Amino acid sequence: MSEEGTEVAGGKHVVPEGVAVEELNGGKKKLSKKCPPALLTLLDHKDLLEIYDAMVEAVVAESNTRGTFGKWHDKEFDSIVDIYREDFAMKGVRVALCKRKSADGTRRWLEFIDIDMLGDTYVPQYDVANYSGQAIRTVFTKLEFPKGVAVEELKQYGNARTRLKEKIPAHVQDMMTKKDLMTEYQALVDHCAEAGVGKKFKSWNITKLKEVISAHADVFEKKGVSIFVSHKQEYVSHGQSGHTEYFRWIEFVDREAQPNYHPQRDAETKGEDCVIS
Repeated sequence: MSEEGTEVAGGKHVVPEGVAVEELNGGKKKLSKKCPPALLTLLDHKDLLEIYDAMVEAVVAESNTRGTFGKWHDKEFDSIVDIYREDFAMKGVRVALCKRKSADGTRRWLEFIDIDMLGDTYVPQYDVANYSGQAIRTVFTKLEFPKGVAVEELKQYGNARTRLKEKIPAHVQDMMTKKDLMTEYQALVDHCAEAGVGKKFKSWNITKLKEVISAHADVFEKKGVSIFVSHKQEYVSHGQSGHTEYFRWIEFVDREAQPNYHPQRDAETKGEDCVIS
């Protein structure tokens, strides 16, 4: 990946310098026995080794943090992390339990954020405690979105263009109202419905949608909102044959709440001629 920092989630995500990571891919035994070198350095520098050890010990001791088949339980795990968050924060470190889902599976990790280095300029976008409840459900996975990101799905079937113009999702409406962007939003929606489709079948065309988003990006940016068109495609096998399902959506990002957020499936970096995991 081109970003500088530490790769996590099998290389699908990068955290910047100033964030130490502990991936949760080896169960309780690995968590209790092995601390990554970069994290150990940060904890030692911040005099947090004792607090970290206590948190890990509590996670390991609590039976409900991990299921019978080895799956971490996010709510129970994060409830223990929450007990120690203030202790970490008092010494300049924020802690977040993060989770990213894809067709390849679910990846979890802990982020230890050096506040002295990053301040409020970094927000972990996969923080399970900061999810908004919005989700895009595909055939094989569920993509979840944090607070500060509003999502408008572009349905594949039915009269999608009419539905786009007639109904606004609650999270999008709240953000547009807060940022005084309702007029600009309506212009964007109208333009998507008119110019974001193919000539013959009038289905969504990702190349044209990117052009539409680009044409409107500046007016949203001036009011603190970034806009992206995202997509994912999945091949569904029927034995000797199959078909491809397409999922497309627009993301509105409040840069005050999500200063470093980048879409998981940004159409600018992921072409539609490949299957995206």
